Amino acid sequence: MKSRQAEEGVDPVVEAAVGWFVRLHDDPADPTLRPAFEAWRDADPRHARAYERLQRLWGASAHLPSLAQPALEPDRRRVLRAVVGAGGVGAAALLGGRLALEAHPFADHRTQPGETARLALADGSLVELSTSSALEVDLDDHRRRLRLLAGEAWFSVTPGDPRPFIVEAAEGRVGALDGAFAVAIERAGVFVSVTAGAARVGLRGAAVRLAQGVSVAYDGRRLGDPRPSDPDQLAWREGKLVLVNRPLAEVASRLDRWTGGRTLILDSELAARRVTLITDTDDAAQGLDRLAPAARIRLWRGAPWLTAVTKI
Repeated sequence: MKSRQAEEGVDPVVEAAVGWFVRLHDDPADPTLRPAFEAWRDADPRHARAYERLQRLWGASAHLPSLAQPALEPDRRRVLRAVVGAGGVGAAALLGGRLALEAHPFADHRTQPGETARLALADGSLVELSTSSALEVDLDDHRRRLRLLAGEAWFSVTPGDPRPFIVEAAEGRVGALDGAFAVAIERAGVFVSVTAGAARVGLRGAAVRLAQGVSVAYDGRRLGDPRPSDPDQLAWREGKLVLVNRPLAEVASRLDRWTGGRTLILDSELAARRVTLITDTDDAAQGLDRLAPAARIRLWRGAPWLTAVTKI
Protein backbone atom coordinates (compact mmCIF):
# COMPACT_ATOMS: atom_id res chain seq x y z
CA MET A 1 0.00 0.00 0.00
CA LYS A 2 1.27 3.47 -0.86
CA SER A 3 2.07 5.87 1.95
CA ARG A 4 0.08 9.06 2.31
CA GLN A 5 3.13 11.02 1.12
CA ALA A 6 3.40 8.90 -2.03
CA GLU A 7 -0.31 9.28 -2.75
CA GLU A 8 0.00 13.07 -2.45
CA GLY A 9 3.24 13.16 -4.45
CA VAL A 10 5.15 14.52 -1.45
CA ASP A 11 8.76 13.54 -0.80
CA PRO A 12 8.89 12.13 2.77
CA VAL A 13 12.17 13.98 3.35
CA VAL A 14 10.44 17.24 2.41
CA GLU A 15 7.51 16.35 4.65
CA ALA A 16 9.86 15.76 7.57
CA ALA A 17 11.74 19.01 6.89
CA VAL A 18 8.46 20.91 6.93
CA GLY A 19 7.51 19.27 10.22
CA TRP A 20 10.78 20.26 11.86
CA PHE A 21 10.58 23.78 10.47
CA VAL A 22 7.07 24.30 11.85
CA ARG A 23 7.85 22.81 15.27
CA LEU A 24 11.05 24.80 15.72
CA HIS A 25 9.30 28.05 14.85
CA ASP A 26 6.16 27.31 16.85
CA ASP A 27 7.99 26.41 20.07
CA PRO A 28 11.59 27.63 19.93
CA ALA A 29 11.90 27.48 23.74
CA ASP A 30 11.38 23.70 23.93
CA PRO A 31 14.79 22.36 25.09
CA THR A 32 14.20 18.91 23.60
CA LEU A 33 13.50 20.02 20.04
CA ARG A 34 16.90 21.31 18.99
CA PRO A 35 18.89 18.14 19.85
CA ALA A 36 16.26 15.94 18.21
CA PHE A 37 16.22 18.12 15.11
CA GLU A 38 20.01 18.11 14.83
CA ALA A 39 20.05 14.32 15.12
CA TRP A 40 17.55 14.06 12.26
CA ARG A 41 19.39 16.63 10.13
CA ASP A 42 22.78 14.96 10.58
CA ALA A 43 21.47 11.45 9.91
CA ASP A 44 21.30 11.92 6.13
CA PRO A 45 22.71 14.58 3.76
CA ARG A 46 19.30 14.74 2.06
CA HIS A 47 17.78 15.94 5.34
CA ALA A 48 20.23 18.81 5.59
CA ARG A 49 19.76 19.81 1.95
CA ALA A 50 15.95 19.82 2.22
CA TYR A 51 16.00 21.91 5.38
CA GLU A 52 18.56 24.37 4.02
CA ARG A 53 16.50 24.82 0.85
CA LEU A 54 13.40 25.44 2.94
CA GLN A 55 15.18 28.03 5.07
CA ARG A 56 16.57 29.78 2.01
CA LEU A 57 13.26 30.00 0.15
CA TRP A 58 11.16 30.86 3.17
CA GLY A 59 13.64 33.42 4.43
CA ALA A 60 13.65 35.23 1.08
CA SER A 61 10.38 36.94 1.99
CA ALA A 62 9.43 39.40 4.69
CA HIS A 63 5.76 39.18 3.72
CA LEU A 64 4.77 35.70 4.87
CA PRO A 65 2.51 35.11 7.88
CA SER A 66 4.24 34.29 11.13
CA LEU A 67 4.82 30.60 11.72
CA ALA A 68 3.68 31.18 15.30
CA GLN A 69 -0.01 31.20 14.30
CA PRO A 70 -1.25 27.68 15.17
CA ALA A 71 -4.54 28.02 13.28
CA LEU A 72 -2.67 28.29 10.01
CA GLU A 73 -0.50 25.19 10.40
CA PRO A 74 -2.26 22.92 7.83
CA ASP A 75 -1.98 25.56 5.13
CA ARG A 76 1.57 26.39 6.16
CA ARG A 77 2.58 22.79 5.65
CA ARG A 78 1.06 22.66 2.18
CA VAL A 79 2.76 25.91 1.19
CA LEU A 80 6.10 24.79 2.56
CA ARG A 81 5.91 21.43 0.80
CA ALA A 82 5.13 23.19 -2.48
CA VAL A 83 7.94 25.70 -2.05
CA VAL A 84 10.54 23.07 -1.19
CA GLY A 85 9.32 20.77 -3.93
CA ALA A 86 9.47 23.56 -6.48
CA GLY A 87 12.98 24.39 -5.33
CA GLY A 88 13.90 20.77 -5.90
CA VAL A 89 13.05 20.91 -9.60
CA GLY A 90 15.08 24.06 -10.03
CA ALA A 91 14.50 27.71 -10.77
CA ALA A 92 12.68 26.94 -14.01
CA ALA A 93 9.51 26.01 -12.14
CA LEU A 94 9.65 29.13 -10.01
CA LEU A 95 10.78 31.91 -12.27
CA GLY A 96 8.25 31.18 -15.00
CA GLY A 97 8.41 33.83 -17.69
CA ARG A 98 11.79 35.15 -16.60
CA LEU A 99 13.54 31.86 -17.25
CA ALA A 100 11.57 31.26 -20.44
CA LEU A 101 13.17 34.40 -21.81
CA GLU A 102 16.62 33.39 -20.61
CA ALA A 103 16.18 30.22 -22.66
CA HIS A 104 16.14 32.42 -25.81
CA PRO A 105 19.04 34.83 -25.27
CA PHE A 106 19.71 35.21 -29.00
CA ALA A 107 16.17 36.03 -30.10
CA ASP A 108 16.00 39.05 -32.40
CA HIS A 109 13.36 40.72 -30.26
CA ARG A 110 12.40 40.14 -26.63
CA THR A 111 10.16 41.78 -24.06
CA GLN A 112 10.64 41.55 -20.33
CA PRO A 113 7.75 41.00 -17.88
CA GLY A 114 5.50 44.04 -17.97
CA GLU A 115 6.86 45.26 -21.31
CA THR A 116 5.38 45.28 -24.80
CA ALA A 117 7.01 46.29 -28.08
CA ARG A 118 5.87 47.52 -31.49
CA LEU A 119 8.11 46.43 -34.36
CA ALA A 120 8.21 47.61 -37.98
CA LEU A 121 9.70 44.90 -40.20
CA ALA A 122 11.75 45.59 -43.31
CA ASP A 123 8.86 44.54 -45.58
CA GLY A 124 6.50 47.05 -43.96
CA SER A 125 4.64 44.49 -41.82
CA LEU A 126 3.98 45.33 -38.18
CA VAL A 127 4.38 43.20 -35.07
CA GLU A 128 3.08 43.96 -31.60
CA LEU A 129 4.97 41.82 -29.12
CA SER A 130 3.24 41.11 -25.83
CA THR A 131 4.94 40.76 -22.47
CA SER A 132 7.52 38.03 -21.71
CA SER A 133 7.82 37.22 -25.39
CA ALA A 134 10.65 36.33 -27.77
CA LEU A 135 10.69 36.45 -31.56
CA GLU A 136 13.10 35.52 -34.35
CA VAL A 137 12.82 37.27 -37.73
CA ASP A 138 14.23 35.94 -41.02
CA LEU A 139 13.38 37.93 -44.15
CA ASP A 140 15.09 37.10 -47.43
CA ASP A 141 14.36 37.23 -51.16
CA HIS A 142 12.15 34.16 -51.07
CA ARG A 143 10.22 34.19 -47.83
CA ARG A 144 9.24 36.09 -44.73
CA ARG A 145 9.74 33.67 -41.85
CA LEU A 146 9.26 34.52 -38.19
CA ARG A 147 9.40 32.22 -35.18
CA LEU A 148 7.59 32.99 -31.94
CA LEU A 149 9.73 31.39 -29.24
CA ALA A 150 7.75 32.48 -26.18
CA GLY A 151 4.75 34.59 -25.28
CA GLU A 152 2.31 36.23 -27.65
CA ALA A 153 2.32 38.55 -30.66
CA TRP A 154 -0.02 40.20 -33.15
CA PHE A 155 1.06 40.40 -36.79
CA SER A 156 -0.21 42.80 -39.47
CA VAL A 157 0.99 41.58 -42.87
CA THR A 158 1.84 44.04 -45.64
CA PRO A 159 -0.20 43.06 -48.73
CA GLY A 160 1.11 42.87 -52.27
CA ASP A 161 4.31 40.99 -51.41
CA PRO A 162 4.51 37.62 -53.22
CA ARG A 163 6.69 36.11 -50.50
CA PRO A 164 4.69 34.02 -48.02
CA PHE A 165 4.54 35.44 -44.51
CA ILE A 166 4.99 32.52 -42.11
CA VAL A 167 4.99 32.50 -38.31
CA GLU A 168 6.18 29.32 -36.62
CA ALA A 169 5.22 28.55 -33.02
CA ALA A 170 6.07 25.27 -31.30
CA GLU A 171 5.46 22.56 -33.93
CA GLY A 172 2.91 24.47 -36.01
CA ARG A 173 2.96 27.33 -38.48
CA VAL A 174 0.65 30.13 -39.57
CA GLY A 175 0.79 31.52 -43.11
CA ALA A 176 -0.81 34.54 -44.78
CA LEU A 177 -0.28 36.93 -47.68
CA ASP A 178 -2.11 39.82 -46.05
CA GLY A 179 -4.44 40.56 -43.15
CA ALA A 180 -3.66 40.29 -39.44
CA PHE A 181 -3.55 37.52 -36.87
CA ALA A 182 -2.33 36.77 -33.36
CA VAL A 183 -0.36 33.81 -32.03
CA ALA A 184 -0.07 32.98 -28.32
CA ILE A 185 2.00 30.25 -26.68
CA GLU A 186 0.25 29.18 -23.49
CA ARG A 187 0.82 26.29 -21.10
CA ALA A 188 -2.14 24.46 -22.65
CA GLY A 189 -0.92 24.89 -26.23
CA VAL A 190 -0.72 27.44 -29.05
CA PHE A 191 -3.68 29.68 -29.90
CA VAL A 192 -4.13 31.44 -33.25
CA SER A 193 -6.81 34.02 -34.01
CA VAL A 194 -7.40 36.04 -37.18
CA THR A 195 -8.36 39.70 -36.82
CA ALA A 196 -8.37 40.66 -40.52
CA GLY A 197 -8.28 38.75 -43.81
CA ALA A 198 -7.50 35.04 -43.58
CA ALA A 199 -4.69 32.73 -42.51
CA ARG A 200 -3.77 29.07 -42.85
CA VAL A 201 -2.69 27.09 -39.78
CA GLY A 202 -0.79 23.84 -40.24
CA LEU A 203 0.41 21.12 -37.89
CA ARG A 204 1.90 17.72 -38.77
CA GLY A 205 0.27 17.50 -42.20
CA ALA A 206 -3.12 18.79 -41.01
CA ALA A 207 -4.25 22.30 -41.94
CA VAL A 208 -7.20 24.63 -41.49
CA ARG A 209 -8.06 27.99 -43.05
CA LEU A 210 -9.25 30.67 -40.66
CA ALA A 211 -11.33 33.68 -41.66
CA GLN A 212 -11.59 36.92 -39.74
CA GLY A 213 -13.00 36.42 -36.25
CA VAL A 214 -12.10 32.71 -36.11
CA SER A 215 -9.47 31.01 -33.96
CA VAL A 216 -7.93 27.59 -33.49
CA ALA A 217 -5.71 25.91 -30.91
CA TYR A 218 -3.12 23.18 -31.26
CA ASP A 219 -0.70 21.26 -29.09
CA GLY A 220 2.06 18.81 -29.93
CA ARG A 221 -0.42 16.13 -31.01
CA ARG A 222 -3.39 17.63 -32.82
CA LEU A 223 -4.94 20.65 -34.44
CA GLY A 224 -8.22 21.65 -32.84
CA ASP A 225 -11.48 22.69 -34.45
CA PRO A 226 -12.00 26.32 -35.52
CA ARG A 227 -14.19 28.40 -33.24
CA PRO A 228 -15.16 32.07 -32.81
CA SER A 229 -12.30 34.15 -31.46
CA ASP A 230 -12.36 35.44 -27.91
CA PRO A 231 -12.78 39.22 -28.32
CA ASP A 232 -10.86 39.79 -25.08
CA GLN A 233 -7.77 37.76 -26.04
CA LEU A 234 -6.00 40.82 -27.42
CA ALA A 235 -7.07 43.30 -24.73
CA TRP A 236 -3.39 43.56 -23.78
CA ARG A 237 -2.90 45.68 -26.91
CA GLU A 238 -5.02 48.32 -25.19
CA GLY A 239 -3.27 47.89 -21.84
CA LYS A 240 -5.98 45.67 -20.35
CA LEU A 241 -6.36 42.11 -19.12
CA VAL A 242 -9.94 40.89 -19.52
CA LEU A 243 -10.41 37.37 -18.16
CA VAL A 244 -14.06 36.44 -17.79
CA ASN A 245 -15.18 33.14 -16.25
CA ARG A 246 -11.74 31.55 -16.63
CA PRO A 247 -10.10 28.84 -14.50
CA LEU A 248 -8.00 30.33 -11.73
CA ALA A 249 -4.95 28.47 -13.06
CA GLU A 250 -5.31 30.22 -16.43
CA VAL A 251 -5.73 33.62 -14.81
CA ALA A 252 -2.68 33.05 -12.60
CA SER A 253 -0.61 31.95 -15.59
CA ARG A 254 -1.59 35.07 -17.53
CA LEU A 255 -0.71 37.30 -14.58
CA ASP A 256 2.63 35.52 -14.17
CA ARG A 257 3.61 36.52 -17.69
CA TRP A 258 3.07 40.17 -16.85
CA THR A 259 4.78 40.09 -13.47
CA GLY A 260 7.59 37.62 -14.19
CA GLY A 261 6.61 35.65 -11.10
CA ARG A 262 5.40 32.14 -10.47
CA THR A 263 2.07 31.21 -8.87
CA LEU A 264 1.61 27.79 -7.28
CA ILE A 265 -2.02 26.71 -6.79
CA LEU A 266 -1.99 23.98 -4.18
CA ASP A 267 -5.29 22.29 -4.97
CA SER A 268 -6.56 20.92 -8.30
CA GLU A 269 -10.16 21.86 -7.53
CA LEU A 270 -9.05 25.39 -6.71
CA ALA A 271 -7.03 25.59 -9.94
CA ALA A 272 -10.20 24.79 -11.91
CA ARG A 273 -12.37 27.31 -10.03
CA ARG A 274 -13.74 29.89 -12.47
CA VAL A 275 -13.13 33.54 -11.74
CA THR A 276 -13.35 36.90 -13.51
CA LEU A 277 -10.67 39.57 -13.49
CA ILE A 278 -10.57 42.83 -15.44
CA THR A 279 -7.54 44.99 -14.77
CA ASP A 280 -4.89 47.17 -16.37
CA THR A 281 -1.72 45.37 -17.41
CA ASP A 282 0.19 47.86 -15.24
CA ASP A 283 -1.70 46.50 -12.22
CA ALA A 284 -1.09 42.80 -12.92
CA ALA A 285 0.94 42.42 -9.73
CA GLN A 286 -2.21 43.20 -7.71
CA GLY A 287 -4.44 40.91 -9.77
CA LEU A 288 -4.56 37.99 -7.34
CA ASP A 289 -5.05 40.33 -4.39
CA ARG A 290 -8.09 41.79 -6.12
CA LEU A 291 -9.45 38.30 -6.76
CA ALA A 292 -8.83 36.95 -3.27
CA PRO A 293 -11.98 38.12 -1.40
CA ALA A 294 -14.51 37.01 -4.02
CA ALA A 295 -12.63 33.82 -4.93
CA ARG A 296 -12.11 32.95 -1.25
CA ILE A 297 -8.43 32.27 -1.61
CA ARG A 298 -5.44 32.93 0.63
CA LEU A 299 -2.17 34.18 -0.85
CA TRP A 300 1.26 33.35 0.53
CA ARG A 301 4.19 35.36 -0.77
CA GLY A 302 7.36 33.24 -0.63
CA ALA A 303 9.51 35.88 -2.34
CA PRO A 304 8.80 38.83 -4.64
CA TRP A 305 8.42 36.33 -7.50
CA LEU A 306 6.69 33.42 -5.75
CA THR A 307 3.04 33.23 -4.66
CA ALA A 308 1.26 30.16 -3.32
CA VAL A 309 -2.54 30.02 -3.36
CA THR A 310 -4.69 27.99 -0.97
CA LYS A 311 -8.37 27.84 -0.08
CA ILE A 312 -9.66 29.86 2.84
